[in-house]
Amino acid sequence: MAEQQLIRSQAAQSEPDHGDVLTELDLEAADEEILETSADELSQRVHEELVYRESVLGPLYPFELTVEYGKWALGRRETSDSSEQAAHGAYVCCLLISAMHSELLPIPSQHTLFTRSAKIMQIESYLTAAEILGGSAYWFGYPRPDHSNMLTAVQKLVEAMGLGVAPSERPLGLSRNANDGTVDIVTWRPFRDGQPAAVVAYGQVASGRNWDTKPIGAYVKGHFISWFAKPPSHQHIELLFVPVLQHHKLRESSSEDYREVAREQARLREMDFGVVIDRLRLTELMAASKVGGRYDEAEYMNHEADAEAWVREALAYASESCS
Repeated sequence: MAEQQLIRSQAAQSEPDHGDVLTELDLEAADEEILETSADELSQRVHEELVYRESVLGPLYPFELTVEYGKWALGRRETSDSSEQAAHGAYVCCLLISAMHSELLPIPSQHTLFTRSAKIMQIESYLTAAEILGGSAYWFGYPRPDHSNMLTAVQKLVEAMGLGVAPSERPLGLSRNANDGTVDIVTWRPFRDGQPAAVVAYGQVASGRNWDTKPIGAYVKGHFISWFAKPPSHQHIELLFVPVLQHHKLRESSSEDYREVAREQARLREMDFGVVIDRLRLTELMAASKVGGRYDEAEYMNHEADAEAWVREALAYASESCS
């Protein structure tokens, strides 16, 4: 779509009776040469970003870049490989969630597709979490599939992990209205000896634009770990699942290398948010998850079907909005 808009813009400027062009920014007369240069630069920047994404994901990227007669285009990548298909579905799902929450795809906040997007992002995160540590995962975010309350969820989590000790009743001082203590995903790598000090990670799922304002580390000890009589581990890893790319807010600068700045920002972001699982990483993990066998098969298929159904509806909505 970006390339088509640029081509239309350039075509309009080449009309014989085109005359002066008014910029949308200030409605002042703009030099045609400047606009052509700006369009070319935008096209180049978009192309470089798409090349980067394709280079990172390879066949897991759901689109293919083609160049013909000096113009590039983006088309869907076809595959019969189930792992690649799962990765493509996850990427497109995250792309749609991002578009809705950034208003690139205008949709009323009360629309069922928008309200369901948080649950769909939770599904995508849950189905990839076990691959991060090569172990198991637990859906802790509220509302949970089993509709359990906080105390029951903690007890079930301890049972599933075989680690820690759950209380028999709500610990004093903690809210009786607590839902998930800001923890949406728990994943762990157990060892055969069953001893404490297994590798444990607690994750938060964020689908909105304010994903970088709520670090899980600020809440996990007081709002989540305090619910355990003995926590599953003393040390833990913190995770943040987001449908965007980590560098999506980064602006270009003529004096700094874009990729180097993005890399440095990611390094600094880890200090506040832990390991960020963005769209690229989630796509990579989904490919492994599809064939990893780390989830109950029936549960996996049910969650997968929910996400696929939402994507179909969202794509139909997007198609109608653009027509």
